[in-house]
Formats: sequence, structure tokens, C-alpha cells
Amino acid sequence: MKDTLHKIILVAWIGSLIIFNLSDVASLDTFILEEFRIPRITGSILCGMGLGLSGLMMQTLFRNPLAGPFLIGVTPGASLGMALFIFAGSSLGIGFSFLGAGISSLTGALLALSLQLWLSKGFTSPMRMLLIGMVMGYVFSAGIQLLQQFGNAQEIQQFTFWGMGSFEQLESGDWYRLSLPIFIISVVVWTIRRPLDSYLLGDLYAQSSGISITKMRMTLILGGALLAGWITSFVGPIGFVGLVAPHIAKRIIKSESHERVIIPTLLWGGALCLTADTIAHHLLMNVVLPVNPISALIGAPVLLYGLLKKSKV
Repeated sequence: MKDTLHKIILVAWIGSLIIFNLSDVASLDTFILEEFRIPRITGSILCGMGLGLSGLMMQTLFRNPLAGPFLIGVTPGASLGMALFIFAGSSLGIGFSFLGAGISSLTGALLALSLQLWLSKGFTSPMRMLLIGMVMGYVFSAGIQLLQQFGNAQEIQQFTFWGMGSFEQLESGDWYRLSLPIFIISVVVWTIRRPLDSYLLGDLYAQSSGISITKMRMTLILGGALLAGWITSFVGPIGFVGLVAPHIAKRIIKSESHERVIIPTLLWGGALCLTADTIAHHLLMNVVLPVNPISALIGAPVLLYGLLKKSKV
């Protein structure tokens, strides 16, 4: 009953935000509505759902509730891949395309997650994992800054606007490009929800249950990196949503069971991104703020609370 009420509240929250964002529809013509307003709203919800699911997969992979695409270096890795595509691509005569941007961001995300997994091997401390992720983030940021020194003004401007994080650039045809990988990976995660619960109990328990640890980790790595890298290529880096969405869902439900957590995580991710986008558009008159700083302001207190609670334990 509590789970159902939780989902109803989240759906109502998302619905009220959609109505609020469309409340001035009478003053809009059809072109603006179909080409700008609806793609932005649907895109923010889809991106939030994907980032939330990516965060859940990474928290399961590391067996750590403080793992997330941004903090463990996956989003910065995807940003480095995008920077290479923008700054080095033009030098090689490669024009901008969504497919190229997606592949570049995905490659950077996979590299970052694989490196994090390798460096964290044998360590169970959440603080060590976060420190490794922060160091990797600084290294990737340094690489991006070096690449910017060799870019022209147009490339620097393009990457700077992209790096702020925004749903403004989404077009009416982007929803299916975003929704397809999110839907497929959601189905995969739902299908293996019980093996994932066994994996959380440790390698020995999972192996005794007939689960292949190697296949499980590869599924989590590829799925989590694919979602984070693909979404980042469309809307830029959106921090903390992947950490906060599953963390809040688990805290409210008071369960680690994936069968109970998957759907609330998807809903929380969509609600958080849509909330951040709504604040970005309505906090100041005639000024659209970047989404990434707003999502950080929402997620940072949650992270701080989690770290303090871990320290007390």
C-alpha cells in the first residue's frame, strides 16, 4: 500500500509540473508548442528516468548507495568524450552528428566506469570510491581544459553551452532516440531484478545461487555507462540525479529490493529533472538558467546527508 501511494504521489507531482509548464499554452502557437515546449518537457522526464536507472545500476554494481554517474567519474568521462568529438573532430574533418556525439560520449563513459571499477577493486570504503571518482573527474576536467586551448571560438562556445546542461536543444524527433535505450535497459534490469538482489548479498552468495558474477558486472557496466553517456551527449552533464533518485527511493521504501525500487527510481529521476528544468525556466523572469547547477543544489544536500550518516555508522 505504501509503495502504491508513493508512486501515485510521484506521478501526481510529475503531472502537476507538466500542467504548470503548459499553463500558458493559450498564448503559444502550435509550432512553438510542438517544436520546443513538449520536447523539452518529455526530454527532461526521459533523461531523468535514464539517469536514475543508471545510478541504480552503479549503486548495485559497487554495492554502495553513494555511487552515481557524476561522482564516480562516468559523466565527466562522457564529457571528455564529447570534448574530443567537438574539438578533435573538426580538425579531422568530421562534422557534428548525434550518432557521433553519442558514440564519443558512450566511449568516454565506458572508459571512466571501467577505470573506476579497476581502481576500486578490493576496496569497500565508500569514501575511497568517492575520492577516486573525484580524482578522475579532476583529471578528465584537466583534459577538457587542455583540449579547449586548441579549439576555435565556435567550438569553445558550442562545448560551453553544452556543458551547462540544458533540455532546450531537444527537438521533436529526439524522444524516440532517448526512449529506446531507456526502455530496453529498463526491461533488462526488471528481468534480472531477483539476481540483482542476490548480487547485493555478495559474490559468494550470488555464485551459490547460480549467478555469473562476470556477466552480471558486464551487464551493469554496459547498461549504466550506455544510459549516462547517451543522455549526456544530448543534454550535457546533469549531476546528482543518478545518485539522488535511487537513494531517495530506497530511503522512503526502506528496501533494497529491485522489484520495489526500480519503478520509484525511474519516477524520482523524471520528477527531479523536470523540477530542475521548471526552476531553470521560472525562477527568474526572461532568464533561462542552466540545469546542471540547479540539479547540484538539489542533490548536494542529499549527498552530504548520506556522507554524514555513513560517518556516524
